[in-house]
Amino acid sequence: MINVVLLRRLVRGHRIRLAVGLAVVVVWSLLFPVIYKAFVDQLDGRPTPPGNFSTLSGTISVGFIHPISIALFGILSAGLTVGSISGERQRGTLELLLSRPIPRRTIVATMMLEGWIGATLASAAYVLGTVIGAQIAGVASELAFEQLPALFAAGTLFWGSFATFAIAASGSFDRTPPAMAITVGLIMANYIVEVLGSFWDVMEPYQFLSLFNHFSPEGILDQTADPAEALIFVALTALAAAWAFYKFPRRDLAAPN
Repeated sequence: MINVVLLRRLVRGHRIRLAVGLAVVVVWSLLFPVIYKAFVDQLDGRPTPPGNFSTLSGTISVGFIHPISIALFGILSAGLTVGSISGERQRGTLELLLSRPIPRRTIVATMMLEGWIGATLASAAYVLGTVIGAQIAGVASELAFEQLPALFAAGTLFWGSFATFAIAASGSFDRTPPAMAITVGLIMANYIVEVLGSFWDVMEPYQFLSLFNHFSPEGILDQTADPAEALIFVALTALAAAWAFYKFPRRDLAAPN
């Protein structure tokens, strides 16, 4: 179901993006334990006010869903797959790829796997940076190390689902811009609903519609998150993958622009 030669070619083509992006994720994520320590030190013994920066887990959570983090994770997951099929078609190299004895579903699965590899590496880089930052700031004793594997798995599933949405969009169009517009629009729509619902009473009842609302790094670290919410991402990922496996093998004619 996976073509190793194609996977190697894909990863090799994105190796600079992966190397630089993962290094930036590590540096970015280690900042948040340092920020938390600086915030606590500024209180100078006074009662800690409520808010995301009042706990280490809350500060880490802010970093995980910060717009910069979303951009980094998006580039390293959905960004790898959104132009995979449509980009080959746009460059005129898809026909050459299809001329090889590789089933179309194998091509889709291999390109999808690259996105999941990127999501896995990005989540691992964020957890690694968090641990390094906690050690630098001297707050390692407040970090729930036993929950880090769960945080890593949840981050991988969250961004892997968007990588799957991206390959489904990529396999449906002849050019990358429409596929990218759909993928970026999906991510931004979910983020905007989550942000608006957090401070606007009118949007609060609709906050559950955002996938970000079902991904809580703070809840995972504090062991208050509902594990069943992972099924939402599993189901949506399965639907997107099913569409990709259905649509691309049947594209004998030009896809809509």
